[in-house]
Amino acid sequence: MTSTNLSDTKPGRTFTKQKVAIHPDPAGFLGRHRAFGLGLFLLGGLIFSALVFNVRTNGPLLAWDLPIDQSLHARAIQDPWFVLDIMRFSGELGKFAALIIAIPLLLYWLWKRHWNAICMLAIGVGGGSVWFLVLSTLIGRHRPIFPDPLETPLPGPGFPSGHSIFSVLFYGLILFQLLPHLASRNWRILAGVDALLIVLLVGFSRLYMGEHYPTDILGGYSFGLAWGALVYTSLAFYKQYRSTRIAR
Repeated sequence: MTSTNLSDTKPGRTFTKQKVAIHPDPAGFLGRHRAFGLGLFLLGGLIFSALVFNVRTNGPLLAWDLPIDQSLHARAIQDPWFVLDIMRFSGELGKFAALIIAIPLLLYWLWKRHWNAICMLAIGVGGGSVWFLVLSTLIGRHRPIFPDPLETPLPGPGFPSGHSIFSVLFYGLILFQLLPHLASRNWRILAGVDALLIVLLVGFSRLYMGEHYPTDILGGYSFGLAWGALVYTSLAFYKQYRSTRIAR
């Protein structure tokens, strides 16, 4: 956050200095630095493509999937009940709990008429959920199977992880909208670390509960990164383009 001091220098007049707060537009960064968004899109897209290829061909990246899941499951079935509850709640941060947060956030943006943020929420997060249904159906990878599952196995395919996609898109959007309003560099770093930890916790909880393979989680993260970068950068550029045309 920056500030501008206003004062009157005419002789005989004295005015109290006022600070005018300037809140940078979150869309401004990606609108000006489109190469950054393009780089994230390419990075996420390449990782996701590599994972899809390995899933479809039973490639070498899948070698650690089953050992990691089996090791986590052996630990999970011996953990106390409250650890399981923590993991269940952590998983909900990537779905139902996030929806509870999204509703008042959407109402606030509607009240403030933040149409660009609403479009990002609808196209980015909503579109990502649609993409999950399409991709998981097309790829059709089965979920892990255990003789003693912690919970009733979920129906439907598991690649990519929908919770991972949703968490990257939703908490990434909140971080994107929040950062310009944090004046302190330390607060911005803290917000970024918090968002990252939530996303990682969601993914780990899905592994812990035996709902996904590690590559399912990585697939969700990489697709969420690619789709979010594409949508948020495109909308930010469009808003900057419209603002430039109106200013002329």
